[in-house]
Amino acid sequence: MKEKSYWSPYLSGVGLGLTLLAAFVVAGQGLGASRAFAVTAGKSIEAVFPAFTATLTYLSSYLERTLFQDWTVVEVSGLFLGALIGVLWSRNFKLQFDRGAGVSVGLRTVAALGGGMILGFASRLARGCTSGVALTGGSQFALAGWVFVIAMFVTGFMVRSFFRRLWS
Repeated sequence: MKEKSYWSPYLSGVGLGLTLLAAFVVAGQGLGASRAFAVTAGKSIEAVFPAFTATLTYLSSYLERTLFQDWTVVEVSGLFLGALIGVLWSRNFKLQFDRGAGVSVGLRTVAALGGGMILGFASRLARGCTSGVALTGGSQFALAGWVFVIAMFVTGFMVRSFFRRLWS
């Protein structure tokens, strides 16, 4: 059996830090992803229902520029392409559903989509995602960034034992 080749987490961390630095230097702002999804959703709705979209106060700030004039849309597009190149380069690409023995593909798909929708809603409600708060906020020594990261790890360790039972 072929052994999987993963990137070094230390080199990946350095790469992420350099990417964050480059984002500040080139774009004048840090990393974040949730805005890209709001912009894309707003532009998609506007393309189909322009009159209706004009009445939506929440989406108005996301419709000011074209899709690829928004930094986060460019960033997330690059993130997708970079991840695709990385997985193809490492020769680890395989379409699969990671799941526990007692979890069906259907349940895993519903759980993943449901969790993603809740996370997306919460990130827009909080006006930022983990990338924006943790990476960008933490790199600027913002108290909210550090509180979030600490709370995220503490919560993760607290609930992991519950979810671990589903995967064994």
